[in-house]
Amino acid sequence: MFNTIIKTSLISLVFNLAITSLNFFFGLYFLQITGSAFIFGTLTIIGPLVSLMLTPIMTRIVDTGSHKKILLIAQIISFVFLVVYWVVVRDHLDVGTLSYVYILMIIIRVSEELFIVTLKASTTQLVEKYDYQRLNASVQSATSVANILGPIVGGLAFSLLTLPFFISLIIFLVGMSILFTRTLKLAPLHRLSATDKNSFLMVIKFVKARPEILSLVIIAMFINLFASSITIGLPVLVIKQLSLSKLVYSFLESLTSVAMVGGGILLTVHTIKDNLKMMYQSMLCFTIIIVLFGFPELITRNYLIIIGFLGILVVVFGLIVVVANTATYH
Repeated sequence: MFNTIIKTSLISLVFNLAITSLNFFFGLYFLQITGSAFIFGTLTIIGPLVSLMLTPIMTRIVDTGSHKKILLIAQIISFVFLVVYWVVVRDHLDVGTLSYVYILMIIIRVSEELFIVTLKASTTQLVEKYDYQRLNASVQSATSVANILGPIVGGLAFSLLTLPFFISLIIFLVGMSILFTRTLKLAPLHRLSATDKNSFLMVIKFVKARPEILSLVIIAMFINLFASSITIGLPVLVIKQLSLSKLVYSFLESLTSVAMVGGGILLTVHTIKDNLKMMYQSMLCFTIIIVLFGFPELITRNYLIIIGFLGILVVVFGLIVVVANTATYH
């Protein structure tokens, strides 16, 4: 089972890192040639927004289809459209091809989201019950690290690599993730009959009838809101407000990634006994961390102390992200 956990986590890491870094690369590319922060921002959020709109369809697909087939199809769709894009417009990326970039990123980000949702829903088919938390924690760590390292990898690639070579590299990584996904062994899954019982509207009704589940949904929403506010606000705080270097920001991002990996490893050996209590504690911790991020400039002007203080905060933040999301999905 340990090999399955490692393999599943690596698949998640490679596929999500490839897509996230490509998305950031395109954003930087068009920011450079157009000078428009709006284009950069929309390229960053357009995938998640479209995925949110398609949630009912995704839910239906995951509930009724073969999970392994869905995982492979989601990756193959990304692979095919990347190859088409590489062949058609790889040497002619300009303002005129912006619409192609939007279409490409919408398709592969929706595919990525479908892949993530299906992978989380496949936990019971991949490992035994006593390993659910270990798998969820490991996959969550891999996904979180990919989301954080994606902009860093995309930024480095933008500075060092040509567009055709980078897209070729992404195609190779997605192809590798497909090959590894083919080796996953998923146990048969018992399903309800193909009726309205699996529809998205029935899920909504079920949630309304179970106040405790509705509470979990709301808590999870706020946890991810807090986490997003820290992730988005960190570069603004470090570079703009505190006038620290980009190297310091990269260092802090790396610490966050290390903490997430460490949190995933910790949760593979330590079981959360009360998930709901842990989620409440995570919300409290996120609130405290957000408040503490405003303290460094008020306390001292010593840059080493400020960097050390921020380092402690991002490490705690990384650990809490993994713990909170594991508790949510366990």
